[in-house]
Amino acid sequence: MPDKLNYIKNMMWMMCCDGKIADREVKFLKKAAKEVSAEIDDWKMLLKEVKSSGPQVYPINNREKAVAALKSLVIMAKVDGKIDAQEKEYLLKFAKSIGISNQQWVDLRKNIDLETLFDAFKEPCSESMNLGGGIVAIRDDFDKIDEFADVASDFGAAVDFAGYKEFVTAPAVDGQIVCFHAAQDKKETVRRCANIMKKAGGNMAAILTRYQGHQVQYMLEIGLEKCIIEPVYTQDIIKLLK
Repeated sequence: MPDKLNYIKNMMWMMCCDGKIADREVKFLKKAAKEVSAEIDDWKMLLKEVKSSGPQVYPINNREKAVAALKSLVIMAKVDGKIDAQEKEYLLKFAKSIGISNQQWVDLRKNIDLETLFDAFKEPCSESMNLGGGIVAIRDDFDKIDEFADVASDFGAAVDFAGYKEFVTAPAVDGQIVCFHAAQDKKETVRRCANIMKKAGGNMAAILTRYQGHQVQYMLEIGLEKCIIEPVYTQDIIKLLK
């Protein structure tokens, strides 16, 4: 976690070092945090800490991750359309701190692959994970289902989609892990949970918003073992697949 947190801190300083914070920079920072599974409890407090500390380089001990962080900093600097003098100075300071030579710096800027930008920070897929029949996500009330699928796919877990009624009436598939979202109504959530459990056995997990946390106890009482509070992070998927 220290490398991931320092990665976000470096990104934050890059975001605000020119004296203004663009919406596109904030969006890229949040995307980066999600992609590397950096859990930030209080964004405002962290930003205040970074700004008060000044233009320091937060160390990233792993060499591969440090180079990946430099690439992300280059992208962050370009997000608002131009690289200011303060941003360029910080980029060079960071590059120097991790031992990047002038030629490596030139090569690095030319070869930034957006598809693999965050790979160095992602946890490897464990051999003990049970991919079985993949993950089935029940669409009902699942507003952020695409985000959930994106996180799961990072670990090679195929995600299929089904409606609640469609799933409970279809033939069972061995090894499937079923993820369903809590409904607004507690009774509907419990009913849905019970019926899915009959079909999926223990291979299931409830997804809830923070405001639905009070529903967890009712599902636990009928035998549900796994609940995930949004946003869904990569470590949640790891625990789900074990």
